[in-house]
Parts: sequence; C-alpha cells; structure tokens
Amino acid sequence: MSQDIDYLQEELIHELEKIVGPERVLTDQAEKDVQSIDVWWITRYWFFNREPFPQPFAIVFPECTEEVVRLVRWCNEHQVPYVPRGGGAGDSGGSWAIHGGLVIDLKRMDKILELNKKSLTVRVQSGIIQKHLEEYLNRHGYTMNHFPASFNTSALGGFISTNGTGVLSSKYGKVSDMVHQLEVVLPNGTIFKSLPVRLHSTGPDYSRLFFGAEGTLGIITEALCKIYPLPERRTFRSFILPSLSEGIEAGRKIMVNGLMPCLMRLYDEFDTRHILKNQFGLEQDGCVLMTGFDGLGKIVDAQMEVALDIMQQSGGKDIGEELGNTWWTNRYRSYYPPLDYICEPWMTAVTDTVAPYENIEKIYWEMKKAVEEGFQKWNAQFHAHFSHWYDWGTSFYPTFLIKNVPEDKKEALSIYHALIDACVMASIKNGGVINEHHGIGLRFGRLMKEIYGDNYNLALTIKNALDPDHLLNPGKLGLGD
Repeated sequence: MSQDIDYLQEELIHELEKIVGPERVLTDQAEKDVQSIDVWWITRYWFFNREPFPQPFAIVFPECTEEVVRLVRWCNEHQVPYVPRGGGAGDSGGSWAIHGGLVIDLKRMDKILELNKKSLTVRVQSGIIQKHLEEYLNRHGYTMNHFPASFNTSALGGFISTNGTGVLSSKYGKVSDMVHQLEVVLPNGTIFKSLPVRLHSTGPDYSRLFFGAEGTLGIITEALCKIYPLPERRTFRSFILPSLSEGIEAGRKIMVNGLMPCLMRLYDEFDTRHILKNQFGLEQDGCVLMTGFDGLGKIVDAQMEVALDIMQQSGGKDIGEELGNTWWTNRYRSYYPPLDYICEPWMTAVTDTVAPYENIEKIYWEMKKAVEEGFQKWNAQFHAHFSHWYDWGTSFYPTFLIKNVPEDKKEALSIYHALIDACVMASIKNGGVINEHHGIGLRFGRLMKEIYGDNYNLALTIKNALDPDHLLNPGKLGLGD
C-alpha cells in the first residue's frame, strides 16, 4: 500500500513540476519541517518535542498569478488540500497544512509592478516581504508606513490576510486602510479583481471579504497600496504616568482631540521593566506612554505642543525624546532572538484585543486576574502594552508566560488552552473581541461561534459557496472543518 502512495505522490509531483518547473517544487524533509510551523507555541512545542504532526507532501513556488490559477485548478482536479503561505511568521497556526496536501509559497511573487507618483500608489505582488517593499519606496522618497513587528519576515499578502496592524496605526490605520485594490485567485480557479478605488458606492466592496480571511476564501496575488511621501519630520516624546488609568485617559484625550499621533504606546509597569528598562535603558519605574508625530515640521510642532499640555494635565512626567528615538531605531529587537520569548522553552502567547474606551481597562484587569490568579499554581505572569489607538477605543497587546512547563505533554497542552480561553473570555465578555491583528488560525477557531453566535452562519455560507470542497486552507477560522 505504501508503495502505491509513493507512486501516486511521484505522479502528482511530476504534474506540479510541469506547472512551475522542477526547481520550484520542493519535497525534502527539512523544507517540510520549516513549512509546517510558525510562531504559534503549539506547532513549535510539537516540533521540538519530536511529536508527529501533519505536513504537506510538497511545497511549490509560483511566480505569477497565472501559475497560481493553474495550481488551484490542479488541486481541484485531484482534490488535494492546499495552503497559501507567505513569510510564515503568524502565531496562530493559520498557514499549517493540517490535512497535508500542498503548500503554495508565494515568496517568489515579490515583484513591484507599478509606482504611481501622482496618485501615490504602488502595485505589487502579494509575496513581497514588507521590509523589501519599504526599502524600495524609501529609495524613491516614499513610505507605506506599515511597520508591524514581523516587518522583516512577513509578506504583504500575509498582513492583508490577517488584517494586520503596524506601530504607526494610530495615524495610518490597519492594512485594510492602506489597500485600494486586490487581485485574488478564487477557489474555483478564476481571478477576482476589485474596483480600482476603495471608497465607492458601486455596490459592496467585495475585496473586504479577503481582509482577515487568512487565505480561506482565495489566494491574494496582487495589491494596489496607498503610499506617502517620507515625512519632513518625525519626533517622539515619552512620559511617566501616575497609573495605568491615567495613561489610558491621556491617550484617549490625544486621540479624541484629533491630534493624529503616528505613534502611541502605553506600557504597564511590568512591560516598562521588561522592555523599556531591560532593553532600552530606561532608569525609572512606572507606566510609560510614548507618543510621536510626523509630517510637515510646523504641523508636528503644533501637535506636540498640544499633546504636552494634555500630558501635563494628566500628571505625566516628561522624560524627553531620547527613549522614543532609541525605541524607534531599535523597535524590532524585542520580537527577534535573543530577546523574544520563543527562544526559550517556555509557554507563552499574545492575546491581543481591542475595545471601546469605556471597556478597555476593565478587560485589562480581568485578563490579568484570570492569568495570574487562575494559574497561580504555575506562577503565570501577565504583562501588556497598549499600542494601537483610535478615536473610539484602543487595543492592548497582553502576553502570558509560564516558565515551568509541565513535562507531561497532555497537561501542558491543557494548561495552554485553558489560558487562551481565560484571556479571550475576559475580553469578549467585557465588550472586546478575540484579537486585534494576529489572526484566528487554529488557535482561536473554536471560539469564533462564541463571539459571532448565529451570525457566524453567514461566514459558513460564504465559505461553502466559494470553496464547497473545503480544499483551501481547511480548518482555519472555525469554518466547519
């Protein structure tokens, strides 16, 4: 029987090689290992404990939309599950091939197709790494202003698929605010291209279906993105606040007064110690709020002047520009080795959430209590910072950590799931959501019906209509598999 399976796979691989070429079809075990995990603790835990888990039988690397179309039609013909993948830096198992099959890796689709200096847009293939796109734009005097933590490693299509958020979101918004047009290969192998502008009343903007869909409804192949001239000035200022409550209120006042800061980051006391003191040289304790403005120099000066007044009225102690400038220059260091928690054999996850201002602080304290009191037996730690602000609410980025992971694998997995559930329920029961920008994947799929209720039937209807055989990234978003 195994010989028959091997022969079948050889035939399938031969057909794939005819579509993209032999050099762009990989089947070696090392590549399968890499393509089977992401930053999600579960996948890494299984991998490093040498536990068997599903893997694709091959990875293919298309270079154009036409090749993606042929691959999708091939998967339909042979009823092979397939998973689109970009940089693979997600933390929710969103690109894990849980039914085996084929991984369609889009990183060779990294071409910049058009730079429009009049309308300030750039058209690119979706597999381009965000850092490479930004470097290209900078050389021409522009920026996309999308700077998420995985900026160095993730592809634009991945950010669109999770509706990602970068550190300058308080002014420039989420990635869905930065994209005018999408090209998508649908599960039936046809190409969908949205209208050339995002703001219209020519019926619904159907491209919105694919933001946050995590590759379950189609494979994004091109995007037309908004860009900006490089700012004349970008300046930062940091403050010590008397308490977390006063920090949230100060941030709220800055946002609702229309000051449009490019950066707003409020650290709780633990995160102030863990990040700002240990990694960036801050010598003081407390809750720190960093704010920044960019654009024309005269406007930036006026915005900062009003912000300083608000901070003074809120009891904020001005600690100057140095911390913010140092953080901006080194803003990614916390998320990569050797400082990131994933470098250690610890149990950890980020359960980011977003809520209106009237609910956000309650969610913080309920989540902190759920972790530190509910899992006191394992000395669970909780810390957070508030990093994406809007004129109606804000999000925070909470992390839980258990250093003494039980040796029994079943017990460890049970604790992990219980922690995740406790954090998410603290959010959704108090007016928040499952997460703000990290995606659902497998990690939160079982909770989607909890928050949507009967409304989730619409999601199932759309999935079943577009992908009736559930071949495209199956099992993600809790979509019926």
